[in-house]
Amino acid sequence: PMQELRWLLEELRVSFFAQELRTPQPVSVKRLDKAWALLNI
Repeated sequence: PMQELRWLLEELRVSFFAQELRTPQPVSVKRLDKAWALLNI
């Protein structure tokens, strides 16, 4: 789970700074927040 969160964060960075590279899955701040909330249960 923590590793998945780390990759989501990296993909979010790619989506912000290198859009032309694209990400394997849709990623957003909202999705990252949701993943973080699931980790903190």
